[in-house]
Amino acid sequence: MILITGGAGFIGANFVLDWLAQSDETVVNLDKLTYAGNLETLASLQGDAR
Repeated sequence: MILITGGAGFIGANFVLDWLAQSDETVVNLDKLTYAGNLETLASLQGDAR
């Protein structure tokens, strides 16, 4: 299991998408969702149990 902080921001979201494309590990994404966070960048992962 890997913990990502800021995973809805530009760099964090790209890291999460890349990580999940290359690994079967579970990802926990923790983001404050301020001005820089955008959950739409992770919409393709909705329903992914990892």
